[in-house]
Amino acid sequence: MSSPLLHLIQRRSITVDGIRLAYLEHGVAAPKTPSLIILHGLMGCADTMTLMMVELAALNPQLHLLALDFPGSGRSERRLNLDATMAFSATLVEHFADALQLSEFFVLGHSHGGAVALHLAAAQPARIRSLSLLSPAHPWFDEGDPLIRFYLSLPGRLFAYTIPWYPRWMQMIGLRRMAGPSSLDTVERLRPYRENLRTPGTIRHLLHLLRTWHDDMAILRRLLTAPLSTPALLIWGECDRAVPPISVVELRSHIRYSELRILPGVGHRPAEENPHHVASLVAEWISRPSATIAAYNPNSSVSQDRIAALITPSFDSGDPATPAKKWSAPGTQTTLFGSAADSSTPSSTALGAKASLSPITNSFGTAPHPGKNR
Repeated sequence: MSSPLLHLIQRRSITVDGIRLAYLEHGVAAPKTPSLIILHGLMGCADTMTLMMVELAALNPQLHLLALDFPGSGRSERRLNLDATMAFSATLVEHFADALQLSEFFVLGHSHGGAVALHLAAAQPARIRSLSLLSPAHPWFDEGDPLIRFYLSLPGRLFAYTIPWYPRWMQMIGLRRMAGPSSLDTVERLRPYRENLRTPGTIRHLLHLLRTWHDDMAILRRLLTAPLSTPALLIWGECDRAVPPISVVELRSHIRYSELRILPGVGHRPAEENPHHVASLVAEWISRPSATIAAYNPNSSVSQDRIAALITPSFDSGDPATPAKKWSAPGTQTTLFGSAADSSTPSSTALGAKASLSPITNSFGTAPHPGKNR
């Protein structure tokens, strides 16, 4: 990746709760400057978010960006006794913000980082101005359970320790399987994953995290019994085989104010597969002077959304863009970007309120959010 803005992203470290944390930073914290904390996915690290960070910096040069390496990932500390629970990770993010003197901030989380963001917002709603969730893991999908059981078995643990040392072409197959058919993955995109997994202590920490996965999700489910009051932008790849888009229906019923974007041809890694589009959506979302979304009401309307085709084994990328089935998704403010015939021409399906679509995002005319002034 080459961009004149890339050199403006600085690599830093800080000690929080006795743990050395690494992070990438663009811009500086200031009273009127929004800060966005970015949380990576399970096998990723802060470096997997640089494509999107560059796009965000180009769209809003004043935006203060912080991409954190979780303990056990990237360049952050690894040790035998690291707590891998979601509650600990959420608390650490809060204390990270404290150390940087951020009283309020936005949070973007991908996959496992999205689940941590949900946990943090449920525990500290007053500090989080809004969430941007990219294909977040959550308590209402169980498609990953067989894989978790495998990795926690003896053969699975042995397999996990060999993955970092497979040849690049085999690792590229795995990376492509997490992407959609529109993704143009390269060896450069593989590099941060490969380096992260090869760092001693990474696999051990990942397996530790998987051992607490179901308990963590049970806690998150209880935290979301009362619907989350923090506004959330949900961005999902239509061809996501890791966290299926259909699971968003149940998740949204536990978030009081939300908007949904489904990206055609995109898999489980939206920030890497289509960084400009994702950055445009996120930049618009966090720049709103006040929230302009209606409360989610699953009984307000019903509409058809295109969702990925049934998963079939393939050595290529994620599932094809042409859907094999449709599902009825109740609620408000859902937009599908692109079309099967022409992915360069945005189209939309709005659920509930009317939406006027531009090539970047939507402009909504719904009632202001009652409790979140920006």
